[in-house]
Amino acid sequence: MKRIPPSRKLRQAFEETLQGYETELHPLDVFVKLGARYMLQVALEQEVEDFLGRAHYQRGQRRCQGWRNGYESGKVTIAEGFLEIALPRVRETEEPFHSRLSPLLKEGSDALGRLVKEMYVRGLSTRDVEGMFIEALGQQILSRSGVSRITSRLQKDFDSWRKRDLSQLKVVYLFLDAVYLALRQGTKEKEGVLCAYGILENGKKVLLHLALGGRESYDSWLSFLHDMIARGLNEPLLVISDKNKALRRVAREVFPHAFKQPCLAHKMRNILCKLPKKAQKEMKPLVHRMFYAGSYEEGLKRGQELIARFKGNYTSAMECLEEDLKECLTYLRFPEAHWRAIRTTNMLERTFGEGKRRTKVIPRFPTESSGLRLLYASLITASRSWHGVKMTPDIWWELEILRKEAFGEQSLIIEREAAVV
Repeated sequence: MKRIPPSRKLRQAFEETLQGYETELHPLDVFVKLGARYMLQVALEQEVEDFLGRAHYQRGQRRCQGWRNGYESGKVTIAEGFLEIALPRVRETEEPFHSRLSPLLKEGSDALGRLVKEMYVRGLSTRDVEGMFIEALGQQILSRSGVSRITSRLQKDFDSWRKRDLSQLKVVYLFLDAVYLALRQGTKEKEGVLCAYGILENGKKVLLHLALGGRESYDSWLSFLHDMIARGLNEPLLVISDKNKALRRVAREVFPHAFKQPCLAHKMRNILCKLPKKAQKEMKPLVHRMFYAGSYEEGLKRGQELIARFKGNYTSAMECLEEDLKECLTYLRFPEAHWRAIRTTNMLERTFGEGKRRTKVIPRFPTESSGLRLLYASLITASRSWHGVKMTPDIWWELEILRKEAFGEQSLIIEREAAVV
């Protein structure tokens, strides 16, 4: 029976993390350790492949005599702690195999720790990785073709997440937002990074998609949503989004039956910015009282009274409120236990804050993929700490009533699965 190389086992574990399978919570340091361990193992196995001139279990003509002979356990120290690795062994070679990488792993190296983390998170080019091996170890350890194979694996890891099947994720609430980051070398221009996460029928929250979106154009958002639909995303019951007009237009076209909820935090800022500074202090608690009413009917009543009272003096602000007043209060029609979770996209913005903080450490990226990969690493890790929402039989029943209103008699019955609180 063939032995599976340790790197394949690590990659399988890592891909399960990337695809959102059930795992323990992973703070960023643990997440990076997993990626670092995987990349180190790949480098060690690639060193043996370069020495023997053939891949694992590859048959055919051999460049030199010798066989792989299992592994011995080893550890390497980086800033985040110890990494367990498997050191490859070979036998029956014309010349003894001496790994130039393993002695440095045993001693530990700050430069080496930076090397493996940046290899994974940044997705450097072949030339970048070659230079970092020399910087960290004082010499080139792997062949250029070996380094090239490592860098190609980095892209595959990220792509596997972006292309994964979404048909098994029954999304009830879909959140859409964007963040602007300076991603490319040679320019100060910031680009929109589009992001989507969902709350599923079992109450879990999951990061769904991440992509460049230019200036958040209609076409960018349309392509973004069509990508998820092509991978099996169902039409959600409620779409929560920011103020972007192109996004809201696309959401109505792509998800015509779903309820729509503008982010109330964005809406509050839009209203207040249309008021004189002195009036903002008076208006904010009044709008807040209307947005956070105890029921949809009460919120609508307060909103209409507010508009009638102030439209003469603050026309622009009240027109901003009036244009989508009913949609702003949509969340109040949903189960009260979910109100806090579905009235804003604040969780995405807080998560984006972590991504922004990390991208500032590396102000520009060699490629757009490397910038996306760093933001992705931050977001997927932060998503591990997201708390789910409560799902009970009563809540399921409320959602089913709304689902039938939105989708008619052809609606799907919500699955009665175990809830995650």
